Amino acid sequence: MGSLEPMAERSPLFLGLARPPKYLGLPVGYLVVLAMGVVLPFIWTKSLIFFLIGIIAYPVLWFVADKEPHFFEVLRISFGTVRSTKNRTYHGGDSFGA
Repeated sequence: MGSLEPMAERSPLFLGLARPPKYLGLPVGYLVVLAMGVVLPFIWTKSLIFFLIGIIAYPVLWFVADKEPHFFEVLRISFGTVRSTKNRTYHGGDSFGA
C-alpha cells in the first residue's frame, strides 16, 4: 500500500514545480531583502562594512529559507491584510467588537 501521503506531496515533478524560484541559492524574496539590506546602505554610506554584514547574513538567510521558503510571503500577507486597532495593547490583540 505504501505511504499515506498524497501522491502530489511525494512526486518530484510536483515538488519541483511548487517550490519558489531561487537565485544564488536563495528564494527571490530572501534575495531582495538581502540586497536591500546590503546594497542600498552601501550606496548611501560608501562603507564596505555592509558587504561584511551581507557575508554573515547570507548563510543565515539560506538556513531560514531552507526551513521556511515562504517566510517573507507569510509576513507580507499577515501584516498586510488587517491593520492594527487602537485598542491592540489593551486587549493583547486586535478587537473588533462593538
